[in-house]
Amino acid sequence: MVAQIKQKTIVEQIMEKVRELIITDKLKPGDRIPTENELAAMFGVGRSSIREAVKVFTYLGVFETQTRRGTILNDSNSVSSEALSWAFLLCEKDFTSIMGFRKTLEQEAWIELARRYRDGDPAVGAALERMQEQILAMKSAIAAGDMDGLNQVDYIFHRIAISEMDNAAVLALFETLRSFTYEEIRVSNTFRDDLGTVVSEHQAILSAVKDKDPLAAFHKFREHIDTTRDRIVRKNADSPAAVHPSSTAP
Repeated sequence: MVAQIKQKTIVEQIMEKVRELIITDKLKPGDRIPTENELAAMFGVGRSSIREAVKVFTYLGVFETQTRRGTILNDSNSVSSEALSWAFLLCEKDFTSIMGFRKTLEQEAWIELARRYRDGDPAVGAALERMQEQILAMKSAIAAGDMDGLNQVDYIFHRIAISEMDNAAVLALFETLRSFTYEEIRVSNTFRDDLGTVVSEHQAILSAVKDKDPLAAFHKFREHIDTTRDRIVRKNADSPAAVHPSSTAP
């Protein structure tokens, strides 16, 4: 059976036209968007369709309405993560793919941290101290039998690395993955045969950074994530309901 070709709606076509304006620098962050009448004439469509497209862009944070200036094009920091959040939510059954995305997103942070520490960046030392504090907090949480506390400091450990990249877009993506990352951590830690490996795996990553070895930091992080993925896949095969986004993410 031949698959039917989906026809794009007028609103979708308008959104493509707006994207073209941005790509070609005819619209730049901070610029005022043409009025509904101007856009309708420019694209050859009705004002009602323009209005619907503007609503979508505004919801996503691409456009912003200002009292005196009208509707403007926002910069990347203002764009909502809602669409991406829904995409990840709908991909819930393919949890390992989300983990793969998260691995790709974070691994550069560890390489960069080790490189900057090797090059003598003074800011990195403070970040490494905060990470070491999280590892100590992991030990305390394990000793107290506090799984929620363990999972929270585990998450914070990784977030520190991401935040040190000083890249708002990457941090925004990581925050979008918050509930999935936390659930990944929760499930993995719940089914560990030895909770002490939580400490040893994170210490191995941090030690590689302290040794000023970007390649080792990269491999230790990937080894940690791959081990986590394999653990979740194995347990999820035994109990398909084991993995689902958690509402208790920090």
